[in-house]
Amino acid sequence: MNSVHVENSNQPGIAVIMTDAIAFHQNGQLLEAIDAYQQVLALDPVNFEAIHSVGRAAHQMGQWSLAEDFLRAALSLRQDSIEVLNDLGLALLSQGKLAQSLDYLLCVMERSPDSPEAIFNVATIYYDLGNLDKAMQYCIKAISLQSNFLPAHLRIGMIHYKLDDLHRAQESFAKAYLIDPDNTDTLNLLAMHKIAQGRPDEALPYVTQVLSQHPEHEFANGLMRDITHNLHDRASTKEAYYNAGMIDLAEAIARDELAKNNSVENHNFLLKCYLASNKHSAHDYFEESRTWSKQHAHEELLPHPGEFKNDRNPDRRLRVGIVGDYFFNVIGIHTLYPFFVLYDHQQIELYCYNFGPDEDEIRPLVDHYRDINGRSDAEFCDLVRKDAIDIMLDINGRIRTPNYFEALLKQPAPIQVNWYNLPCTVGVKAYNYAITDDYCVRPEEEDVYVENIFRMPTGTICAWALGEPPAVPPPPFESNGYITFGCFGDFFKVNEEVLTTWAELLKRVPHSRLYLKSNNLRLVAERERVSDFFKRHGIESNRLLLEGMSQYNQMKKSYEWIDIGLDTFPYSSGSTTINALWQGVPVIAIEGNDWRGRSTAAVLAGCGLERFIAQDVTEYIDMAVSLAKDTAQLIELRANLAKHLTTSPQWQFEKFTRNFESRLRLIWQHWLQHSE
Repeated sequence: MNSVHVENSNQPGIAVIMTDAIAFHQNGQLLEAIDAYQQVLALDPVNFEAIHSVGRAAHQMGQWSLAEDFLRAALSLRQDSIEVLNDLGLALLSQGKLAQSLDYLLCVMERSPDSPEAIFNVATIYYDLGNLDKAMQYCIKAISLQSNFLPAHLRIGMIHYKLDDLHRAQESFAKAYLIDPDNTDTLNLLAMHKIAQGRPDEALPYVTQVLSQHPEHEFANGLMRDITHNLHDRASTKEAYYNAGMIDLAEAIARDELAKNNSVENHNFLLKCYLASNKHSAHDYFEESRTWSKQHAHEELLPHPGEFKNDRNPDRRLRVGIVGDYFFNVIGIHTLYPFFVLYDHQQIELYCYNFGPDEDEIRPLVDHYRDINGRSDAEFCDLVRKDAIDIMLDINGRIRTPNYFEALLKQPAPIQVNWYNLPCTVGVKAYNYAITDDYCVRPEEEDVYVENIFRMPTGTICAWALGEPPAVPPPPFESNGYITFGCFGDFFKVNEEVLTTWAELLKRVPHSRLYLKSNNLRLVAERERVSDFFKRHGIESNRLLLEGMSQYNQMKKSYEWIDIGLDTFPYSSGSTTINALWQGVPVIAIEGNDWRGRSTAAVLAGCGLERFIAQDVTEYIDMAVSLAKDTAQLIELRANLAKHLTTSPQWQFEKFTRNFESRLRLIWQHWLQHSE
């Protein structure tokens, strides 16, 4: 009775204070509004509007726990209030109390079935819970009620983005932009998408627009840093030419620099040019590497085998070292980690010398883990000798930098093996063995190797563990009405002959498209150069999709937009081919004249796809044209190729591990026989 008496006796005063409180609230003066609402509550402790309004204002200020308390109090007064149920659900959502929030917001949606806002709030909860299917379902429902409902379009874009589907994310963000081209969230998400897609120049205008209005916007400033990092090419002139596939120009500069400074680094770059050039053969590469080694590798100073004090029991447990910097990169994770899990610890004592990102997952898998980041060549050599390594496996090799090549030139281990990265010769006698495969390196080609060759059977120098075959949609030609060819390989392999061949292929297949994705294409000047090349060959830019690289899972998802993969030549792909096949994309390749042209062919042969291995450019084009016409085969390949791949040698990890262990044992025994 007293509260009723107070309310009645002070009703005119309460009305005035509430009017002021509402005015403060509407003007964004939240502290003043809350103070005024509290004055009302001092006079009328159960005033529903004041309690509800304090909860709303507290939520707006980020005082979510306080907001929850007041909103629960308001709900106790009016349990049927949709507004309070909605506000309480949002306050709980802000605190991460997702299950509680969902209960309230579902109740709101049931009472307001025609409200896109209510439906979208439920979608938000499911999105935060990780139930993206449900979130998508409710976003679509909200849009069916209001086609230009911006938050739902943005959320659908984010769902696709979270699923690594950049193409469908782009469609949703573009729709949002048409609805409100000035919305900050829309602009930021468009910019984020363009950066992820590998076209940072197209992200710049969106971020610039946001920062012109909100200079301190944290997310936009982070995007601007990413754009700035990716927009400019920090490579030297020779590296820029090399990365663009303009190998002759890169080689000319490399020779000039080598004449001035005959360093290991300069010579290694020249050898990179030899490998990528269609003017040099494997024999040329061998001769160049040997000429340099005889002059600069000091092979006469290599230790005599008798200087190594390793126990010479042919059957004992072997101390095997493995040195490299990309255990943590995607290829290493899928090929090296499974070997670390499966190798026989009774036969091999494995030492991992990692100079890349530190990787805690390796430590429990190997017998000894050595972080050698920052160690000098001399310190590394001393460590290897102290560990008494029998066989050192170099997975970086001579060409991939950084490396410990100069340290390994001193041969700190009695047996040094070139394995994993490139199955070519290192060209120096400090490497006395190479592990290759029985497809890429033929017996008659061993004269271009310094090393003793030991081959892995069945055309693979490593095996892949990618889990269960992915669920992939039908080939894109079914929905877009044209064939899309594609290649996501490094652009240093895309020389002028390759581009000319692809242009001819596009002419032969009317309305077809070419999708290229490579780090080099993040640069607008490079995309323009490639577009101009195709235009000179009669192919307009609207038939090209050119992007820089994306994160691994986003890149894999992008294969859904390719019908037929195209390999490069004379330098073929390795992991690029594996990823394409795994996503259900068949790849056309040319079997090269030496190991560098056979990587893709080895994979294709291993999984029974020899019909896609051409002998020359003419047959390469004919095969691609024929496959483009055979839509039934494209549909079958898309559905079954990954499953088929799991039966190939590249997927038999247990067998690979046992074979690899046997090769290491054979190498050790061979060395013992020839080391006296």
